[in-house]
Amino acid sequence: MAKKSVQDSSEIRASIANVAARFAAFKPGATVLTNVRGVRTIFPQIDAATRVGGWPIERIGLVHGPSAEGKTALELGLGLSFLKHNHFFGLCDSEFTTTEDWVREMFGEFTDHPGFSALRPHSYEATRDAMKQWAETIGEARDKGEIPKDTTGLLVIDSLKKLVPERMLEKLEKDATADGVGLDGMAGRAAMYKAALNGQLMDEFVPLAYHAKIALLLIGREMENANAGPWDPTYKLGGGKSIFFDSSIVARVSRSYYKEGDVVAGERHLVRIYKSKVGGKEGKYTDSYFHTSIGTVCKPGFDLASDVLEMAIESKVMAKKGGRHWLMDGGEVLGTSEAETLRYLREHETELKELEEKARVAYKPTEYEVPNG
Repeated sequence: MAKKSVQDSSEIRASIANVAARFAAFKPGATVLTNVRGVRTIFPQIDAATRVGGWPIERIGLVHGPSAEGKTALELGLGLSFLKHNHFFGLCDSEFTTTEDWVREMFGEFTDHPGFSALRPHSYEATRDAMKQWAETIGEARDKGEIPKDTTGLLVIDSLKKLVPERMLEKLEKDATADGVGLDGMAGRAAMYKAALNGQLMDEFVPLAYHAKIALLLIGREMENANAGPWDPTYKLGGGKSIFFDSSIVARVSRSYYKEGDVVAGERHLVRIYKSKVGGKEGKYTDSYFHTSIGTVCKPGFDLASDVLEMAIESKVMAKKGGRHWLMDGGEVLGTSEAETLRYLREHETELKELEEKARVAYKPTEYEVPNG
């Protein structure tokens, strides 16, 4: 008797399900291809720009920009955000420049949070091993129920360029200039060697970040490229192409200054996200800002009031005419000058938080087309 052919769609699906259930490693696609999650940060504009409500986890990010214009401030702000939500923050200070005094100024009481740890590396390889152990330890502890199941972490390398491979250290110790082939003693091959190591690092951490459910942030150093604009994905970075192509989010930080009245209050940092495989659109970039006070008008550190006021005005939660600022939903005047409005917000934490929440809901970051060429 001929075998009955399966025609009904539900019968076909049932037979497929029976076969799929025997897969050893593959699981239902919807359970594996999960949506990107983010940790809410102290930077409301950046949270809006990422499109996932915070800094993405299970992903690798890359930040670069001119020297001393806000890259480390950004990484510390992101790290503080993770600590405030009782996550982990690991800082690999390969530049050997971040001090306890500065961190305490930016973090306050969170400087002593048990989730905050740091490393000043000896070599590239030792640092890579320490990073893997850090990520795997968090993942294993979560799987064992030792920490809440939604606990994550942010691991930062500042900067990638300063991680020196053991092979180069050995060569330098012997005599880097003895053979007359260059300071690194490798006839210019040092950059190629480090780029290969960076490629290996990315190969290891793309899946590790996902399985350990942590975020890795690389701080890159720019190289001169007169033919590229700051929005251009071909902007030259030291470290090889893999650090750009394997990163899910890439941003550039630059700086200007802002005043309150006639007084310079601090630094206004532009964070331009020009690559996002998180929640943005390819071929477009978004701009967001955060402010850091230098202590002339308020205590030094992150200036949330300036971030929120700027965001509230742009999202039309607050109106501004001349120096007068008022809430759109009730008409309440918060100040008759920008300095007065900011002073009010800094002195009334509840009102500041309420305004922040309203602005976060209403704010829609503008997406700009990346210019051709």
